[in-house]
Amino acid sequence: MSLLGIDLGSSAIKAVAYTVDGEVLASAREPVPTYRAQPGWSEIKVEESMAAFDRILGSVARDRALRRDPPVAISFSSSGREVYPVAEDGRPLGPCLMTADTRGDDVAAQTRARRSPEDWFGLTGHVPRRMDPVNRALWWRREDPAVAARARWFMNWHEHYALQLSGRPVVDASDAAAWATYDVATGEWSSERIAESGIDARWLPEIRPDASPIGPVLDTAAKRYGLPRDVLIVTGAWDAFAASVGSAAVDPGVIGLACGTWHSFTVPVRAGWPVELVHQDMTVAPHPGPTGFAILRTDPNGTSVIDWARGLMHVSTADLARGLAAAGSGPSGVFADALLTPRPHVAGGEATGGLIAGLTLATAPVDIIRALLEAIAVHFAVTVDRLRRCGVECTLVRATGGGSKLDWWLQLHADATGMPVEVVDQDEPGAFGAAILAGVGAGVYPSVSAAVARLVRVSKRFEPDRGRGALYADVRRRLEKEAVAV
Repeated sequence: MSLLGIDLGSSAIKAVAYTVDGEVLASAREPVPTYRAQPGWSEIKVEESMAAFDRILGSVARDRALRRDPPVAISFSSSGREVYPVAEDGRPLGPCLMTADTRGDDVAAQTRARRSPEDWFGLTGHVPRRMDPVNRALWWRREDPAVAARARWFMNWHEHYALQLSGRPVVDASDAAAWATYDVATGEWSSERIAESGIDARWLPEIRPDASPIGPVLDTAAKRYGLPRDVLIVTGAWDAFAASVGSAAVDPGVIGLACGTWHSFTVPVRAGWPVELVHQDMTVAPHPGPTGFAILRTDPNGTSVIDWARGLMHVSTADLARGLAAAGSGPSGVFADALLTPRPHVAGGEATGGLIAGLTLATAPVDIIRALLEAIAVHFAVTVDRLRRCGVECTLVRATGGGSKLDWWLQLHADATGMPVEVVDQDEPGAFGAAILAGVGAGVYPSVSAAVARLVRVSKRFEPDRGRGALYADVRRRLEKEAVAV
């Protein structure tokens, strides 16, 4: 008996099969290209995503290890808010406009203007943005009414692949919450907001809680991929929330930090979260853990910034590690704010920072990269402080992603926040979290909490050095001013 988690990412699709004890049996990964035909455009051809899905699922399903230990359930980790038009027979009718695609700011502005930010936050857990599904659907209807008229659904990756495997167009609650028509109080679509938005109610898939059975795999899909005929398809979660399950960041006070291309994090909370969070660029959505909800803070300025800087200045990973090892306790002589990519909530598509100051003829490339690493870590600490001022206490960080392999950086996160930072021994937390949700939905595990307590292991722990953290007080003050300006 095994479990299959599929991470439907924006740049790649990954499938990993696990034993019920969390050991990897088989895995496959395939990139999905993004097209930028014009400035401000960012699209994925859905047909290419579907072809990649077919190849990786077929590859894993036919692996010898999985044939000896067949899967009983499949679930998904799904990339964010992107939706695209889908016909009655499941065929995509157009490309998927990605989060970075700047078309539709005016549509979002009209939706957003109907209520105050506080009202939106209380009703839906977020203020509608350009990339939200309702606004994307309305954009499609304005720009290509013929396609909108043919659309049976506007679907995110989760519900589209659930439809392909089970025949049912089902969305999990955490992904459904991205729609401005979702009601956090009832967990259902709001007929009032459907009517006021002007969207077609038929475009909306069925909502089911995270880790809920959708149904058995279709016979045609079982045959196509080589899956057992009784394998169960289970609702998954928004990718950040699935990764928080895969890193055991499901209890109050535990931050699930993704140190990847994006430097984003989740914090579990219970219903009744403070409305002040809306002014801190936070989103709240249903979460599969015991609290029922979690805060999500997204920031595209993560290892993307570091990789860009290393490439620009031709600094290898080994050179960076040596330079950081030789660094002193305090901050670099260079200051950087690292805001090189506009955050998703900022309309207009303009970057708001990118300041680098303190350069001299003695500045080395490693000094600049170190300053960017410091800026990202300290900005995270500033954001955690803002959460605390809103009454959301945080006590522990669980880190995953490529950046979590850089010990110097993780220690700085601990020092700047004053919290221990633990690195989870899991290369694919999103797929692992999806597999755990599959197991909960299939009854293999009694709950998400029980599953993560049994399966998730910590490989490293960094205790905070408050003395070193105090050395970054000036960096913190400067970044706090930048945060207020944004």
